[in-house]
Amino acid sequence: MKRKVLVERIARNTQQSPLFVQKVLREFVKVLAEALKNGEVITISGLGQFKAKLTKPKIGRNPKTGEVVPIPERKKISFRPTDWIRKYVNE
Repeated sequence: MKRKVLVERIARNTQQSPLFVQKVLREFVKVLAEALKNGEVITISGLGQFKAKLTKPKIGRNPKTGEVVPIPERKKISFRPTDWIRKYVNE
């Protein structure tokens, strides 16, 4: 689903203007990204938990040339859905 369709559905279901929903969604993404950058865990009841985990540095290979490439440590974003969402999707 594209962002535009998501905004339209939320606007229709909540009787809000698409412009208002788009602004709220944009701010939600900004706040979420900033919190993850700062190492916070974001838990949204009924949806799930967002968390940034630090990966260890490792050695990789360029598949085309076979050259060894060091991969530095970085933050990896993980999402853990609630049990309700898991069950709903798997019905």
